[in-house]
Amino acid sequence: MEFIQFFGDVLTLEIMLVLVLATGAGLVLGAMPGLSPTMAVALLIPFTFHMDSATGLVLLGAVYTATVAGGAISGILVNIPGAPANIATVLDGHPLAKQGRASEALHYCFISSFIGGVIGVVVLIFFTPPLAELALAFGPAELFWIAIVGVTVIGSVGSKSVVKGLLSGAAGLWISTIGISPIFGEARFVFSDHVTGGVHVVAALIGLFAIPQVFQLLVTAREKNTGSLYSLESHRLIDSIRYNLRRFKALAVGTVSGVIVGIIPGAGGQIAGLVAYDQVRKFSDDPDRFGKGEPDGVIAAESANNAMVGPSLVPLLTLGVPGSPTAAVLLGGLLINGLFPGPDLFTVHAQVTWTFIGSLLIAQGLMLVLGLGLSRTSSYWVMRVPSHYMAAAVTVLAVIGTYSIQNSYSDVLVMATLGALMYVGSRYGFSAAPMVLGIILGPIAEDNFQMGKMIAETGEGMFSYFFLGTINIILVTLCLVSIVYSVLAEVKQRRRGGTVVDAGVDRSLAGGLGAAVLSLIVLGAAVFSGSGEAFFFPRLLAVIMTGLSIVVLWDGIRSLRSSDVREAARWRDIGAGSTVIVGYLIVLEMLGFYASSFLAFALIALCYLPLRNRRSVLMLASVSVVFIGIVYLSFEHMLQVMTPRGILF
Repeated sequence: MEFIQFFGDVLTLEIMLVLVLATGAGLVLGAMPGLSPTMAVALLIPFTFHMDSATGLVLLGAVYTATVAGGAISGILVNIPGAPANIATVLDGHPLAKQGRASEALHYCFISSFIGGVIGVVVLIFFTPPLAELALAFGPAELFWIAIVGVTVIGSVGSKSVVKGLLSGAAGLWISTIGISPIFGEARFVFSDHVTGGVHVVAALIGLFAIPQVFQLLVTAREKNTGSLYSLESHRLIDSIRYNLRRFKALAVGTVSGVIVGIIPGAGGQIAGLVAYDQVRKFSDDPDRFGKGEPDGVIAAESANNAMVGPSLVPLLTLGVPGSPTAAVLLGGLLINGLFPGPDLFTVHAQVTWTFIGSLLIAQGLMLVLGLGLSRTSSYWVMRVPSHYMAAAVTVLAVIGTYSIQNSYSDVLVMATLGALMYVGSRYGFSAAPMVLGIILGPIAEDNFQMGKMIAETGEGMFSYFFLGTINIILVTLCLVSIVYSVLAEVKQRRRGGTVVDAGVDRSLAGGLGAAVLSLIVLGAAVFSGSGEAFFFPRLLAVIMTGLSIVVLWDGIRSLRSSDVREAARWRDIGAGSTVIVGYLIVLEMLGFYASSFLAFALIALCYLPLRNRRSVLMLASVSVVFIGIVYLSFEHMLQVMTPRGILF
């Protein structure tokens, strides 16, 4: 077999050195919010220009594999997924960390990622031709329903209220339509120059997850006065391995979901993780445990998003059709090296192709070893950082990650605005995960809907094109089953008296009123902003949002309860933190990144320190300011040469 014949080429010193460095770098890059696998691979493509074809592809493949798993580190520890593929991991991974089981959760993450990743590569090796034929069966209608499946699944399982989860997902889909229509070229809902280019996915991901977490850390800092947000319990690695291997159901569901979703062009790891999470929850004997720190949720999600890596390369290598956004960037890496997808890759360039595939197998093992070592260190230090320091650090890192995408101050403002709105929404039971996924999958859903609509209008009609056919029927059924199952589970929970409804008259009723008002504003914007085909999809979303918001409002009226006495104190803390963040954004352009970031970090940290500790911190801060000033003045010219001019200076 050719794979075995060329596997020895992977074990050369040069390839192994590249694999170790690329895997380690991928884990670190993946753990940084904003640096998705797609961006990490794109950033490293220039480094392959002076490498031979095999070594360059090995570098990109190892980074791809490692960043998918590494994104779970920040998701589990600070509730900020490093990449969209790790959204499902956060649902149970972060609650585990809050219980002091961060190391345990990271163990499950890397062990299940290894198992799923190895099986995914094996599928790539043995089943490439038949899977490539299956990928061709997905047209615009099927890809549209794939996107809708992703939103409905996370809306159903990623929120305590099914209706609020679906409303958040619909809102995310609508937000993705802001900007210039990619098909019709018309501007839509550009109410400010800052959103002319639309809402960037990474800016939304960081804002919707990071900023609410900052506010939560500020509340915790005030309530606990000192100390970190979480406790930390030790957990033996051997116990994690034994437990993980016993969770055969979660591993099987996650791996199979990842393989199937991976071969679908354009689907990506975010859908794989969510579908696996939804299915393992449905098969569970006690689905109520999910969302509260259930290890099976982490195992299924992580085995799925890594099992997706290998199959996502099947349509890429055989047909030139990427199975994920990162695979699309890898296509560029292939073309740059003079390699064109098709039969020639497995005949003329067989050595390069099989060396690349073999390196993916080795990369899974390296990811496991390095990831387990990193999990112990990262959880130990992050869990011990006091909440006020963590809030300050996350704020600055959120700005860094957002600005670095396009060197745009507008992205920073959009990130902060979405994050502030999401925190308010989270106080009333709305979830960030469905909204983020809606923004990510919005372009896939709209583009394929519009293309499918054009095809249907010239042939069999909308109903036949979108609702008939084996794959369409399966996907529509999956959407309906997810919604109905979650609704029945929520009703059952309420009847048992264990419902998690919005406590407080103002919180519950205000949440429904706010959702209704915002939905009506969106509906008005969709109706009166313009006409034509470019506004058909967002107008449809606005109608759906309005209907769901009416249900939320009615539920709020029915569940009026006594107010939470701690709410006023919490909002006082949020007001203080918000003032610092808004001030940070205002002075960012005037003082530059370094000075304004230092001031923001110091203010947030000092506001929540006990009075007796502030004098020493102020003294340390003064010395740091002088030192930074000397370094900055000494190397200003060199830094300006190395860094593009703009907000940084």
